[in-house]
Amino acid sequence: MRGTSFHSAGTTTAFADAWQESWWDPEKGLRIKTTGGDVPGEMYCKDGTSYISAQLFAATLKERGQHITVPDRLSDVFVTTESGHGCDAYFKIPDGGELQPAKDESVNGTPAQALTVSSGANSGTYLIDAADTTRPLRLDSVHDGRTSTVTYDSFGEKFTISVPSGDKVMTLPDFRKQVTGS
Repeated sequence: MRGTSFHSAGTTTAFADAWQESWWDPEKGLRIKTTGGDVPGEMYCKDGTSYISAQLFAATLKERGQHITVPDRLSDVFVTTESGHGCDAYFKIPDGGELQPAKDESVNGTPAQALTVSSGANSGTYLIDAADTTRPLRLDSVHDGRTSTVTYDSFGEKFTISVPSGDKVMTLPDFRKQVTGS
């Protein structure tokens, strides 16, 4: 998947009642847009650096039990972090999955093989194009009791993806200092 562009859209287990749409281009990077509920925002990733909008970052922390208020002066800032991994960490099919022939089905008329990856009570079933096993067509997930369904399409198409400019970017330590005052 890392070597070809694609688009994906669907619900997310990260936030209740939210919708996520993603675009990947191996040369330009990754863009994720989240809408719905109280979590509007965008995230980008290029060359292992993630850029997450301040509001989406705050919503992510809230999901983990940490509440912060983003000051108005930082509302259009993107917080950067180095992942230590490539950007494909956000969409890569994890190793260790098991084929589940009983769950094979067609997705939008394309025959697909089911591959399930589990870790405790969390699981994801990828329906992968039977003719091109590098392409997932749908992902059905359960994580912390939340379910989601994401579909993949537009393989090989060109997308306009531009990471935020330097004046809209702040490192995580600088952002924390601005928000907490320490």
